[in-house]
Amino acid sequence: MKPFDPHKKSQQLRRFKPTRKPASVFTIGIAFSDASLLVLAFFLAVSPFVLQPGIKITLPESTFSGGARFSSMVLSITRGGWFYFDDERLNSGNLPVALEMAARRRPEATLIIEADERVSHGTVVEAWNAALSAGISEVSIATRIAATAEDVK
Repeated sequence: MKPFDPHKKSQQLRRFKPTRKPASVFTIGIAFSDASLLVLAFFLAVSPFVLQPGIKITLPESTFSGGARFSSMVLSITRGGWFYFDDERLNSGNLPVALEMAARRRPEATLIIEADERVSHGTVVEAWNAALSAGISEVSIATRIAATAEDVK
């Protein structure tokens, strides 16, 4: 005869019996697809900021109050002497070719040169001459409008 075990009944009661089915492969797949769609939405929302890297340029001040046309082309020159045109970083050797191609595509467009105030005058003149030799008829230099005494209060 077996000896009486008073804990046998309590051990049977303490055993875990799940009341729900475990997650199926379909349920796990839905969770992963939700997470991947959220990550995709995040990258789509942030991608314009990644595609347009910031170019830090401090424009010199001027009292000129005119403006540029909306269809203008913009050439940016940084402190380091790099040229940025049509979302490309160019050096002084590639600049005339890029300007000539742009002048063929849009012959009536104006070129605006945004040069940092610490860029040498020779670099700006080099860009200006490259634009004129490429066939761009109108070239302007971008400046910051100086605050007048009325504006500063």
